[in-house]
Amino acid sequence: METKDFFGLKTGERLPDPTSVNVSNMIEDMWGTYKDAVTSLLCELEAAAMDLEAGQNITENLAAIRRLLHSIKGDSGMTGFADVHNFCHQAETFFEEITDTSAKADMVLKAKDWIEAVINHVSGIDIATHKEIRAEQAGKQRLKALIVDDDKVCRERLEMLLSDYFDCSFAVDGQQGLEMYIKSRRQDSPYDFITLDINMPRLNGHDTLEAIRRYETEHGIAGLDGVKVIMTTSESESKHIFGAFREGCEAYVVKLNMGDKLLDEIAKLGLLKVVKVQKDYVVG
Repeated sequence: METKDFFGLKTGERLPDPTSVNVSNMIEDMWGTYKDAVTSLLCELEAAAMDLEAGQNITENLAAIRRLLHSIKGDSGMTGFADVHNFCHQAETFFEEITDTSAKADMVLKAKDWIEAVINHVSGIDIATHKEIRAEQAGKQRLKALIVDDDKVCRERLEMLLSDYFDCSFAVDGQQGLEMYIKSRRQDSPYDFITLDINMPRLNGHDTLEAIRRYETEHGIAGLDGVKVIMTTSESESKHIFGAFREGCEAYVVKLNMGDKLLDEIAKLGLLKVVKVQKDYVVG
């Protein structure tokens, strides 16, 4: 499928028609949560852009806009909304390339209006249903997963993917995730694997992973006894990927349309088995 060109964000030319967005991979059960989250983020984005345009708190508003665009991109990728994900990715790039703060603000407001128009359009149509696979537990004990992500939409999407196979616990930032992991070890009930976002408050994913591996080294937990960690993030730059593997992750999955990709990586770790040609999964 051809990727849409959003260069008009930077040049001021017309953007693609919001009604032309592809919703074939949109996950129906996620729409309500996604819509509420992104609508709230768009309100914050508009406020930050207007303050930036007025020359108020420039440093803080530049940082806020970067954070908000990244959050909308991540939420869109997790719900299979590729066009909005790609739009935000290009908006992030153009935002850094534009040097004038007033022009930056104008671009952000234009981006906000386009995303808002997309949401209004999709609200009025039937979203293609995403078929969820179901695990046959066959009496096996369920394994434990810890989902570490500061974004509510991402946590909900990961729960949808994993809850058929694993008992899921949740942490809203790296510090909480680290504390929950250490507590599970001390209670002799460790998690079987962890999904770990990178951009989080208090403790980011890289630092969290390093802290987990440091704890394991200090307590003689080595090799296959260590918890399996899969990075689940919107960051696709090589510096993040190589850095995460150096720090000790087992796999790295980008959030855009991540469904089967994540389950495939979990299967490679021996925690799931792929059965049948159409890729059903059962607990390994």
